[in-house]
Amino acid sequence: MDDKESLAERLNRLAQQKRAEQDAEKQVQRTQEQVNQYILGNAKAEFENLLNVLERRVSEVNPDLRDLPRFEFGRGGPGPHMQQGNVAAYLLFYQPMLNTGPIIVRLSFGREPGGVYLDIFDSPPPEPERYEIHPAMEISPDRIIWTGDLGEISTEQLAEFVLSHLTEYYLDHKPGP
Repeated sequence: MDDKESLAERLNRLAQQKRAEQDAEKQVQRTQEQVNQYILGNAKAEFENLLNVLERRVSEVNPDLRDLPRFEFGRGGPGPHMQQGNVAAYLLFYQPMLNTGPIIVRLSFGREPGGVYLDIFDSPPPEPERYEIHPAMEISPDRIIWTGDLGEISTEQLAEFVLSHLTEYYLDHKPGP
């Protein structure tokens, strides 16, 4: 009789473990769906916030630039971009299908959009640099962060990266001797 009871107890425990595993799996799926919905609902707004942060930082930084060209921020033309001298950073928010992923943000550093260039055969134009990032959710507080080629980065850190990297790219590729 003890063998039957111990076998019955083991089977009941096994059934209880299976139910707990299934419940945990359902909770993980619900949580992932909530994260996905949060990202889909907030990524575009956070990208717009990034553009606003960049525009604000440009107005704060420009008066203090000494020997560097001023930043110029634009939302039109080739899309959102920042220009410094003869180079620019382009920002693209790409979501091929509404209400579903993937969502991609591409940062490209290259020539400024309106320039006319006479490339000499010995001196090819600078190679563009491209970075790809994706929105992700950070919990407590709930907010969008960016992950990908630049690691995990907040919107404010991403704005600082765009400004500093654009200046580095300008210094590496500025015209003149």
